[in-house]
Amino acid sequence: MNPQIRNPMEGMDRHAFNYNFENEPILYGRSYTWLCYEVKIRKDPSKLPWDTGVFRGQVRPKLQSNRRYELSNWECRKHVYFQPQYHAEMCFLSWFCGNQLPAHKRFQITWFVSWTPCPDCVAKVTEFLAEHPNVTLTISVARLYYYRGKDWRRALCRLHQAGARVKIMDYEEFAYCWENFVYNEGQSFMPWDKFDDNYAFLHHKLKEILRNPMEATYPHIFYFHFKNLRKAYGRNETWLCFTMEIIKQHSTVFWETGVFRNQVYPESLCHAERCFLSWFCEDILSPNTDYRVTWYTSWSPCLDCAGEVAEFLARHSNVKLAIFAARLYYFWDPHYQQGLRSLSEKGASVEIMGYKDFKYCWENFVYNGDEPFKPWKGLKYNFLFLDSKLQEILQ
Repeated sequence: MNPQIRNPMEGMDRHAFNYNFENEPILYGRSYTWLCYEVKIRKDPSKLPWDTGVFRGQVRPKLQSNRRYELSNWECRKHVYFQPQYHAEMCFLSWFCGNQLPAHKRFQITWFVSWTPCPDCVAKVTEFLAEHPNVTLTISVARLYYYRGKDWRRALCRLHQAGARVKIMDYEEFAYCWENFVYNEGQSFMPWDKFDDNYAFLHHKLKEILRNPMEATYPHIFYFHFKNLRKAYGRNETWLCFTMEIIKQHSTVFWETGVFRNQVYPESLCHAERCFLSWFCEDILSPNTDYRVTWYTSWSPCLDCAGEVAEFLARHSNVKLAIFAARLYYFWDPHYQQGLRSLSEKGASVEIMGYKDFKYCWENFVYNGDEPFKPWKGLKYNFLFLDSKLQEILQ
């Protein structure tokens, strides 16, 4: 990735943090991205970070001489902007991969970055996540880079598709960075003017960018999240693949497909089912049209989502919903069982995904590279077990 592996810095000074992490939506002169990172090992009893540090975008080595100061400001910036291998994200990936970390351990990586990654860096990050299924990545950003540009908006969606969490830094995260990555000389973090307004604007803008469904997901995500294990540890979010048809007289018209996943916002956790309903109600739903919607979900709906979906179906008799779930969420809990029954009572069809359903999702919702679906050991046995449990619940 990088021509040279560079070690991280331990921290940054107060001026660098205040100047580069200011959350004003539009800022000039911030030519480099700063990246503070934290790497943790999941299920580590100490719960301490495995490593922390700071990277900043590099100037190309041949410019790191006195001649650099003879170049115009634009020429220096151009060498950095158009050389993605020197961006802070690439510096981190080269350093992380160069450590040859054990594949049997699961790593949680958090980035606190001054700018969102550029499209070239996003391409490398998605490759990295695909090659390292034992890694999860959360990216908390101070500002959105070129958020009006289509390529940059698509890049954020692509990160989201690849399984990375992308969010806007809030006060607690700025304060955390100040305490852990800044030589603060004992001073407390002081937010900038209009901090709350800037955060609200950026948060709304990112939510707007990510609210639409994704086209598809990636193989490693599909195999990890849709595997129909009886005990699925580490699967802490729901992925939802959907098809939507419009019913016209006695025929149906294939209308829309896509993928949703959980979204995390400071004020609420927006589960995949809620993401679908929000998008569907705001962008699609018409009282004069009949719809047939099919969900393929990695988990059956939680109690709250089941209630909301049941209420939605009760209000909109023109929508027919079929839910195929890879796994049952807390199927032994009477409250969650009642949630599934309420869905069935309001007209939803609830079933367990079988081999044909997994194969259909692989062929229609996964960037599969023309590779065939490879069923995992125990798929049929687990289907029979989960199906019997669901029938007991619904009878």
